[in-house]
Amino acid sequence: MAALTRAFKKNLNTNALFVNLTLWLICAFCLLPVVWTISSSFKTRQELYMAAPVMIPRSPTLANYQWIMTREDMSRLPFNLWNSAKVTLGSVIIQCIIATMAGFAFARLEFRGRDLIFYLLILLMFVPRAGGLMALYELMDFLHLRNSHLGLTLLFPSAISVALFVMRQNFLGVPRELEEAAIIDGANTWQLFWHVDVPFVKGGIAVVAIWEFIYVWGEYLITLTMLDFPEQETVSIAVTKLQGWGAHFTSSTLAGYGAESAAYVVAMLPVILVFILLQRWFVRGLSEGILKL
Repeated sequence: MAALTRAFKKNLNTNALFVNLTLWLICAFCLLPVVWTISSSFKTRQELYMAAPVMIPRSPTLANYQWIMTREDMSRLPFNLWNSAKVTLGSVIIQCIIATMAGFAFARLEFRGRDLIFYLLILLMFVPRAGGLMALYELMDFLHLRNSHLGLTLLFPSAISVALFVMRQNFLGVPRELEEAAIIDGANTWQLFWHVDVPFVKGGIAVVAIWEFIYVWGEYLITLTMLDFPEQETVSIAVTKLQGWGAHFTSSTLAGYGAESAAYVVAMLPVILVFILLQRWFVRGLSEGILKL
């Protein structure tokens, strides 16, 4: 019996080592482009075009960042960041409010056609928004919401399928006994929602917030279609204008590829910071209810 136990533990340790090694390889594969972009943003022209490129810059420089911040063509970059921040934060707030209330309704309230409506909304998850781009364009133009950050802020949260699914599954994980005790104490539906259920689904709200933040911050196609004026552009559109500008460089300390990398780092930095700040709640939301069916 002891020999079988030792063999089982040895096999278990071997499996754990294999799983951990596989996860590390996947993590390294996914992070390599990000690390390479960050590294390239600090390199000089000579290092960028070396025959044997290196990961860590030998002579780190901020010249690429200085160039994208001072060049006349990119003088609007701080305003582009501000435009993205306005649209993204507004969309996140609206998405979290709508998804949380709708998730509670589909998980706890009884009404006719509840399950049918829910599954129809979930099916929209598999419909690409680009397929209805012309319809969105005409609708936004009819409502006079084109060329408006308010229009984008109202448009992006309308893609509620994923957020609704996440919040419904989180609400299904709230113990029924707590709700029944609150009802016995005289709590109405709103009090039940706000004081009993919402404190238990903060992780799910964080998941929705991060998901929506990443989607809206990096969204390109719809934003480009709905905005006509350069002063309204978000950072996802602004950084694409750097592509192909390497021919305009004359300084030996700068390179087009390095400037592009610096712009991409500036664009993705807010997303990284938001994820770092909310990662504890993100993991909690993934483990508490999202996978509950």
